[in-house]
Amino acid sequence: MYLTSTYTMTASLRRTLALLQSDLTRGQKEVTTGRHADLGLAMGRGVSESFTVVSARASLEATRASNSMLSSRLDSTQVALSALLSDAQGMRATLMGAQTNGGDPGAIVTQARQALTTFMAKLNGSNAEGFVFGGVNTDQEPIVNYFSDPPQTNKIALDAAFVAEFGFSQTDPAVSTITGPQMKTFLDGAFSSLFSAASWKNDWSRASDTPIRSQVSLSVAIDTSITANEPALQKLAAAYTMMTDLGAEDQGSAAYSTLLQSAMTTLDSGIHALTKTQARLGVIQSTVQTANETMLIQSDTLDAHLHDLEAVDPIEASARVNGLMTQIETAYTLTARISQLSLIKYL
Repeated sequence: MYLTSTYTMTASLRRTLALLQSDLTRGQKEVTTGRHADLGLAMGRGVSESFTVVSARASLEATRASNSMLSSRLDSTQVALSALLSDAQGMRATLMGAQTNGGDPGAIVTQARQALTTFMAKLNGSNAEGFVFGGVNTDQEPIVNYFSDPPQTNKIALDAAFVAEFGFSQTDPAVSTITGPQMKTFLDGAFSSLFSAASWKNDWSRASDTPIRSQVSLSVAIDTSITANEPALQKLAAAYTMMTDLGAEDQGSAAYSTLLQSAMTTLDSGIHALTKTQARLGVIQSTVQTANETMLIQSDTLDAHLHDLEAVDPIEASARVNGLMTQIETAYTLTARISQLSLIKYL
């Protein structure tokens, strides 16, 4: 004989209501998000593929975010190189004009000094990641200030070389006695050696030869910085320094003419090399842009695949939610009616 009671039926309906409400919550979430509320339950072992896709997409997004910062650094580098090139071309134009009439030595020295000052400021530029031209030495100012007081290694080395060559300093009136051949010998010999790769890194530069290497896509890593040890930059510094600090204003015409010619030749070499450096940097920028575009396509492809894996049929999900709401309403109605049953009404 089977016995029951209003309490038993009510308790059973309440358990059913709890299950229906839980199903309704999941269903409403699926309608809102368009994805399975419980991936493990819906996909089984296939959920591992979903996690793999999500991980790959996160890696793409992280690389693209890193590339955004990288692009900003590359843009800053390109702007600095363009400014250096503009100054060099301006200095060359001045030297070219002075080839015929000698120009104003004082004005030329002032322009060269300003160009050297700007040169050092640009190469010592920094951003949130450190010094832009430092290579992997991002925490150390790349270029030693030639005009520091007390004098630094680059100024000390040049002063010593000048005195060793001529027997007096650049500020000595005896500078006027230097002949053209003597000046050429100095410029091609002792002075030139001051700007060799070894001397540059010893006296002028604290930058690393090793550029920053960046992962620009999931499969591509490239060098993404220009260091202050570029030969082009050494040439520019040499040209500005010889016009700034070899006593140009007090030299005789022959030595001064030799100095002008040497400075222009050095500048020409530096300008030519600098345009190649800019072109190389442009290739790096293009590579980063292409990598970003490729990763954007890959992200879209992964999004589509993830949607195929995790998406629910919106029509089916809506129909299921509506059905659950009907069942819940029916269960509430039955619960209310059962709770009103009483033997007292029948006695």
